[in-house]
Amino acid sequence: MDAEPAHLALRSESFLESCFLRWVLAPATDAKIIDYVTPQAETEIDGRTYKVDYEIAGEALRLAVELDGFAFHSDRQQFTYDRFRQNDLQGAGLAVVRFSYDAIRFETSRCVAQLQQLLDHDPLLARFVVADPVVEAPTDMEADPLFAMAGVARSAMTSPETYFDSARQKINRQTLRECQSEAFEALANYYGRGGTNAATVMAVGAGKTALGVLACLGFAHSRALVITPGSVIRGTFDTALDHRDPNNVLYGLPGGALIPGCPPPKVRVLDRDDGPIRDVTRTELLEADIIVTNFHSLGTGEDEDDLLAKLAPDDIDFVVVDEAHIAAAESYQRTFRHFSTARNLLMSACFQRLDGKPIEADVVYRYRLIDSIVDGNAKQLRVRRFASQPEATTYEIVWPDGLREEIVGRDALLEIMRDERKLARVTAKSTEPIRQVMRSVREALDRQAELFNPIKPRVLFAALGHRHAEQIAAIANEHGIASGVLHHSMTEGQIREVRRRFESEAGDLQGIVQLRMLGQGYDFPPICVVAPMRPYGSFSEFYQFVGRGIRVIRHPALEGRVPPSEQWLDVVYHGELGLDAHIDTIYAENDMDPLTEHEYPDDWDREGSDDEGLALGGSTGIDVAGRPMAFVMFERGDVEQRVVHNEEHVQARKAERERQALARKYAEYAQGTDTPITFDQYVEVMRQLAG
Repeated sequence: MDAEPAHLALRSESFLESCFLRWVLAPATDAKIIDYVTPQAETEIDGRTYKVDYEIAGEALRLAVELDGFAFHSDRQQFTYDRFRQNDLQGAGLAVVRFSYDAIRFETSRCVAQLQQLLDHDPLLARFVVADPVVEAPTDMEADPLFAMAGVARSAMTSPETYFDSARQKINRQTLRECQSEAFEALANYYGRGGTNAATVMAVGAGKTALGVLACLGFAHSRALVITPGSVIRGTFDTALDHRDPNNVLYGLPGGALIPGCPPPKVRVLDRDDGPIRDVTRTELLEADIIVTNFHSLGTGEDEDDLLAKLAPDDIDFVVVDEAHIAAAESYQRTFRHFSTARNLLMSACFQRLDGKPIEADVVYRYRLIDSIVDGNAKQLRVRRFASQPEATTYEIVWPDGLREEIVGRDALLEIMRDERKLARVTAKSTEPIRQVMRSVREALDRQAELFNPIKPRVLFAALGHRHAEQIAAIANEHGIASGVLHHSMTEGQIREVRRRFESEAGDLQGIVQLRMLGQGYDFPPICVVAPMRPYGSFSEFYQFVGRGIRVIRHPALEGRVPPSEQWLDVVYHGELGLDAHIDTIYAENDMDPLTEHEYPDDWDREGSDDEGLALGGSTGIDVAGRPMAFVMFERGDVEQRVVHNEEHVQARKAERERQALARKYAEYAQGTDTPITFDQYVEVMRQLAG
């Protein structure tokens, strides 16, 4: 009996692997070679375990077959890792051969010939080389990375065709931004190769919400679940998926409809604030193509109010988590365990847990803040820092017995307090530092108003507690900045009214002082100034706050007058709040590195009580049972200003990205040319052609 052909006899974990077996290995060799082929072979080298797509082992040759997806997207770290990996494999005695998606599809004969040439070097494997291979042009490979997903779906699923099977064919990638398209291709490569736990790191302004919607349409089969950390983001995805809203992603993107000629998915938005989850039946849930909820509604699965109690593990096959820097929370991990066979997509602008530990996911695409600025999606950052003269700062301590004492100099107060955190809170809650910052905020708003006229620039403040927020708002109003307060104890109606007064061009508010209300997922481009009036122990939360105003303003009145390259976000803060390290992290572009974290105790960032006092400690003989209060009475200082990403930095990144793009094109050129010119020569030629 004849042996089965390779693509039927050997295991493949992705559509691309099955294409290699069918269109390259099968015509190149006799079917009996399958006894010498090991799918997903593992090799351990110096403590590192590498898995290759296929290993073909003969008498003297060990051939590692590596398959590259539809498009190559990688940062420098991944590029370096791939080269070290290939060097390790070759050093261990494996000959490495790589075939790309496009090579198999368009250069099939050449792929077959190259594989045969390598096999001819081994006496055993040479026996299986077919003398006159019959090479057919692939008929099942489309020039679209999604087709690989469709192939996986067809081979892995036996259920009837779903909404996503038809919607996938209608996706119009021409309407996407380049970064969205690149991220989408990277995800298709990852899932197509059998990956299940992907992450994308995309700066504010890059269009993460649209990518999340696109990913649901492209990679779900039966039903998708979108999980958000709060009602604000829940509303963002609700809008994106609501075909009746003019700002929806399905049909309302600036470049055209995302799924032209295709009906919208059935979407179910769930939140405990909208009513008990127990009122939603399992039947109603299963009628939805996409379920959008927040992590509060997931529960443990032990209560009928919990969403996890109503959904079986196989009801969801694709999970999107927005603002994934909090995905390490148990509620999220419980969800991943519940839907253990689903593919996951974790999205965030700052892929970093609040405790600084890496998030367990494979980062397949990175789009940094500097890239968003270069592409005109994000404003440049201008930092205005009030730098006090700490040795001249005058503090007042009010002891429990009513005794008041003046202390001059930061070091003198720190000697008593023994705690940098409490010192930062003294600065945050004192009227004098707030006024110093507010004067700079007023100047920044005046400058922004002149630039963006007739658009009214807004400012977003962050406070420690309710009374602190009221204090900041009162001082803002004294400086002519009409400001309101937002906090969680307000009713939904009160919150909507404050936001209306702030967001409407006809509204009377220019500023909002918020307590973690307009953080993650809130993007309002007219916010041109952000003023963190509190310390942040977590870089990720600080970065999320700053990001609320980083998206560029696109308005007909600004066209031809204020391009994205001339738009700025002013970050105004007091130097004694301990925020300098966070600013430096943004500058160094390490905000995308999950290992970057500033060490602070767990309670540093906790929103405490609204008392204005701070307990002082130390071995000074002071009675610490009482709660003395400390305030800044007087301080001198100057406002320092710097640009986080200056023009030199932006231009350097442009040049780096141009070179990376040319490197990818050069790789394709060199692969198809017997005597290629050098890369530097290629760059010079391409630049001359481009003028």
